[in-house]
Amino acid sequence: MQMQNDIPSDISLSQPADLNLERSLSLAERGKQLIGGFTQSMMKKPEQFAQGAFPVYIESGQGAVVTDVDGNEYIDFISGLAANTLGHNHPAVTTAIIEHLSKGVIHSLPTPIEVETADVLIKMIPGAEMARFFKTGADANSAAIRLARYITGKEEIVTVGYNGWHDQYMFDTPGVPKVIESLTHRMPLFTPMDEAPILSLIEERGEQLAAVLLSVPYNRTLTKEFLEKIKAACAANAVLLIFDEIVTGFRLALGGAQEYFGVTADLVTLSKGIAAGMPLSAVVGPQKSISKLNELQVSTTFGGEMLSLAVCRAVLQEYQTTDYITHINGLGRRLRDSVNRLSERLGLPLQVVGYDSIPMFLFAKNPVEHVKFAEPFLAQMAKRGVIMRREVNFICAAHTEKQIDYTIEAIEQSLLAMQQSGIFERSAAEAMA
Repeated sequence: MQMQNDIPSDISLSQPADLNLERSLSLAERGKQLIGGFTQSMMKKPEQFAQGAFPVYIESGQGAVVTDVDGNEYIDFISGLAANTLGHNHPAVTTAIIEHLSKGVIHSLPTPIEVETADVLIKMIPGAEMARFFKTGADANSAAIRLARYITGKEEIVTVGYNGWHDQYMFDTPGVPKVIESLTHRMPLFTPMDEAPILSLIEERGEQLAAVLLSVPYNRTLTKEFLEKIKAACAANAVLLIFDEIVTGFRLALGGAQEYFGVTADLVTLSKGIAAGMPLSAVVGPQKSISKLNELQVSTTFGGEMLSLAVCRAVLQEYQTTDYITHINGLGRRLRDSVNRLSERLGLPLQVVGYDSIPMFLFAKNPVEHVKFAEPFLAQMAKRGVIMRREVNFICAAHTEKQIDYTIEAIEQSLLAMQQSGIFERSAAEAMA
């Protein structure tokens, strides 16, 4: 398929041809033999999409369009798992890399860009007076938890949402000592009914709790009132409230969820959009807290890598001097409202929920039931030149109204194809049986 003005131009939306994925599937066989776990991120594995009917390897990207290794082009809503906030190959990113590359990548002592970037960052984030840089969201979250334990002198933590792959978050997975489970309380926040148990746990375990690490759910919008209750409960029990803004940072608002909700946390962790795809993360907060990292064994060689920091500074300036936030939220709203009206008109179960710039597609509340529909839906969309995730998707600055409108039309045709296949009727019959 070919793109014309960033829209697939040589396919039939109603009756598209099957994708040629020969090289992608061949490369996948080799990848399975050479790479432990097949991909570097579990969220990029073929089984997360529509295995056999969805590209496995991407060759390149420009704006909101990517090209797979077989030459197929797609409008991209995966957006590097939320990292590509500005789109692919954005001038702010490439120019910063080119301009700083001649200075080196990593040096034997600190470099000025560390100070310069920290100065720009803390001016954007509510409550921030100091920052410390790392490489991944999991790194930043683990550093924040260690800092919280040191400050409070307590060891237990509450985690809400996905906070990374490190032991204290994935305590119930293979290879993690069982004893770690006793220090972590993992709490859901998918429905309003989940809110009271979190507040009760803080009250009950406050004397043992060092921190509440909270990543907002994407299937619903939280209220300022609830977050203020969390903050008050934490303060009353000398528990640090940490906002995991790995995804929501620079998406919900320039200052992230803190600005969006008007609630300031004790510490904030950032990644993904902090450098629009370059590997970088940070812990930010008041000086009285962040300065104590100097007393801890928290150290990483690549935290001062110059290119990512230079890109971070350039990207933050891009966010501040453009209509970035208004643009991505406006397009997300357009997509959500249109798809929900379409689904209602067709009498189908698909709903788009959550935050404007982070649209979550749900066919059913039950995850197993949802996948029954999501997998063929992604296959149908890929044939029409659009790649998406099964649930949470991401709008980037490079997406256009024309691409959103094309995507809405592709969704309609994909749903009609699924409807004609009888998949919705079969599922309803199974549920009745």
